[in-house]
Amino acid sequence: MKKILLFLLFFVVSFVVKAQETKVDTIFIGKIKNESIKKYIKKKATVFILVRHGEKQYEGKNPSLSVEGKNRAQRLSALLKEVEIDNAFSTDFLRTKETIEPIVFAKNLKIRIYNPGKISDFVAKELSQNQSRNLIVGHSNTNPKLINEICKKSLYQEIPENKFNDFYVVNVFRNKIVVYHLLY
Repeated sequence: MKKILLFLLFFVVSFVVKAQETKVDTIFIGKIKNESIKKYIKKKATVFILVRHGEKQYEGKNPSLSVEGKNRAQRLSALLKEVEIDNAFSTDFLRTKETIEPIVFAKNLKIRIYNPGKISDFVAKELSQNQSRNLIVGHSNTNPKLINEICKKSLYQEIPENKFNDFYVVNVFRNKIVVYHLLY
């Protein structure tokens, strides 16, 4: 009888744990041109838009954006022109702040700095506390970590060092997360 009860208890606990897991769907969209990304942002979701900083100059420990990177920051601002954004987050590096500046200027937002070495804390203390639309500019190694932490699953790998056009829209619903992976 004890074995049957233990089996039933194990079965119920396993079922409850499985039922509480969040489903994550990733949809690769590919290259977008001048289309609005609004169609990838769902109204009833908490939204995280994650982009890597633009191309950087290869001088020093804290380089600025190159001309190509500044152009990419302007394209990003144009893509997000029609998108409601409540919060803008960046690491405290010149290249990430320079990438987000055209957007925060256009939308009259303040840049909120996060520590790329404390991704779990940032998600737990800052991101999980808001139910809004958030733009996050990070790095080739931090953006995948952020998405993995938001999703509570290890799905994304580091972005190659020479790739700057990845654009993720993460829609978080109560029991489901939908990630749109775009290129710009």
